[in-house]
Amino acid sequence: QPCDRIFLVKLGTDPKGIVGAGFATTKPYPKRHWNGENKDALYIDFDFEVLLNPEKEPILTLDILKTGNLSQQNWTPQASVITIRPELVDELEAVWFDFLTTQKIRHNPFVPADNEIQKTYTEGTPNQVTMTKYERNPFARKKCIEHYGLSCVVCGFNFEKTYGQIGKGFIHVHHLRQVANVGTIYKVDPIRDLRPVCPNCHSIIHKRKIALSIDEITDLFKQNINGQNTNH
Repeated sequence: QPCDRIFLVKLGTDPKGIVGAGFATTKPYPKRHWNGENKDALYIDFDFEVLLNPEKEPILTLDILKTGNLSQQNWTPQASVITIRPELVDELEAVWFDFLTTQKIRHNPFVPADNEIQKTYTEGTPNQVTMTKYERNPFARKKCIEHYGLSCVVCGFNFEKTYGQIGKGFIHVHHLRQVANVGTIYKVDPIRDLRPVCPNCHSIIHKRKIALSIDEITDLFKQNINGQNTNH
């Protein structure tokens, strides 16, 4: 589905392993088969955050992917599309992030701010889909949630408390700085620049062209929840 996290694995000839990552921008759609046969195959459009050239730079090889818990995943399937096991997602992201920040990569979106703790995370540039979409660094999201929790900072709504297990871990992450106005790659501090918000509050934040600030929407919420605003 659009916005699903995607990893691209090179198989066949050596070196084998992950050569790219990013996000799906479309649902699967039929198009003439890539091998020229008179039949259709399913395709998706893909927004790369990283695409490595295995002839010129290192890739995340199968040797690395077959160590630790990641060895539980089948990295050489016959099918063209597989799903990463949910319990391995965080570890895969961690290994991928560590690989990109320790190897010599020509175009690296995760350039460390220093040699100690990674405090800033790179966001990408716009790509026109149905609406302008920006790459989201899953590590920046994770760090934000680790700091602020999974409840909306505006209204306090928590999906797990309301819906149980199916809502566990679900929340939107809002960029205080409007990435649509940045236009170039920039660095995000997950604590300073991001906040967890529920989809309702997130929608209202972006209801106007210049997004509402967290303080502004919190004031609106408090005014109306307390019955101070009698307009209908």
